[in-house]
Amino acid sequence: MIEYKKLVHEDYEDIVDMSKKIWDGTDYLPKVFHKWVDDRGIFIGAVDTERNKVIAAARLTVLHDGTGWLEGLRVHVDYRGQKLGKGITEILLNQAKKELAEGRIKKVAFATHITSIESRSMMEKLDFSVVQTHVLAIKRFSQLDPSLNAADFKMEPWDVSFEDFKNHLYLKKREGLLPLAFVFQEVNPDLYSQLREEHSLIKINGHVGVFKDKGEPHFLAFEDTFEAINTYMNYYLMKYMDERLEEVYTPVLSEDKALIEKLESCGFYSWSNWEPDYLYYVLKC
Repeated sequence: MIEYKKLVHEDYEDIVDMSKKIWDGTDYLPKVFHKWVDDRGIFIGAVDTERNKVIAAARLTVLHDGTGWLEGLRVHVDYRGQKLGKGITEILLNQAKKELAEGRIKKVAFATHITSIESRSMMEKLDFSVVQTHVLAIKRFSQLDPSLNAADFKMEPWDVSFEDFKNHLYLKKREGLLPLAFVFQEVNPDLYSQLREEHSLIKINGHVGVFKDKGEPHFLAFEDTFEAINTYMNYYLMKYMDERLEEVYTPVLSEDKALIEKLESCGFYSWSNWEPDYLYYVLKC
């Protein structure tokens, strides 16, 4: 029998077991699990009551910009094909629609990778549509110039006002959305304040952007140039070379063909052969 419940810290080992065969064992869910349990939002799991085991999970949270954000949908490999993903998503989606109707959120959205075919098909049937696409660019640790060291990178705060940050060309080209770590949200005072408090607004060798150290490290180089992206990428690879972290990705607008060609020719690679693979979906109203 399958039951749904709010997840608690004691469910961690079940989440670890479920994640072992997701993305070749690199699934981020175990890393954020305890934080998600403590955060506001609805984090639920499907439980096989005969085994007392969590076999699926997903979360609905409200972002700073008022988006009802769906994320973390997972189904244990041994239980796929039983429509558990649909069941748990519909529970969260019904709650999101209720909050949308009552004006507590402004829209319902999620992001996924193009390889999540079953998830995309299910969500499209539930009236979600793609509204923005990116290409994820990656550089291997093995591609890092071994002569680089900390002295090659000048790190300093990016002392930017909220208005200048919000109106930066990088965000205007993305319809005001900050696409950070598979979460898209409109820049607003709360998000800006959080980034400042986390010291995530920085310059590396004069290139401005966002670099988040907490949780799973990610960055956005706001200049949308090869030089800026390569600088941020090299800094990341140098900093985390000895920590056995996964190779980091950064999103590039799929229509920026010249930048994509430059990245490809200079040693970067893509999970999807440089096709748009980072997809932002919004529920049709």
